Amino acid sequence: MTKLSQQMTSLREKRGWTKREAAKRLGLTAPSTYGNWEYGLREPDLTMVAEIATLYDVTVDYLIGEEDVPQSKPHTNQDNIKWELEQISEQLLDASELTLGKDPLKPYVAEFLRKNIQFILDNAELINRITEEE
Repeated sequence: MTKLSQQMTSLREKRGWTKREAAKRLGLTAPSTYGNWEYGLREPDLTMVAEIATLYDVTVDYLIGEEDVPQSKPHTNQDNIKWELEQISEQLLDASELTLGKDPLKPYVAEFLRKNIQFILDNAELINRITEEE
């Protein structure tokens, strides 16, 4: 296993995603492509490495093992609602200090919110593509 494949596996598992889900988020039509990258059987091209770093919100240097500490990749478009919702979803992975109003956020509620954020993003993208074709 290469450092890249190890980092990809670790980052994906940290988010609780399947390989199929990670592949989908990267726009891959064949989930096996992503799996081959994680298994170290193949390596993504440089453009895709940059997209993977963006997906996991890390630098390319961290992804390929040149940095030991993950650093958020600087974002240039803070107005991107998808990015904002993904950041909220990421925060919900560790909901131990989050609250819902004045009450502590229960883990199963955090998971419910994460799943619904993903549902909303998936459907919004679909609707957006459909309306562009009209």
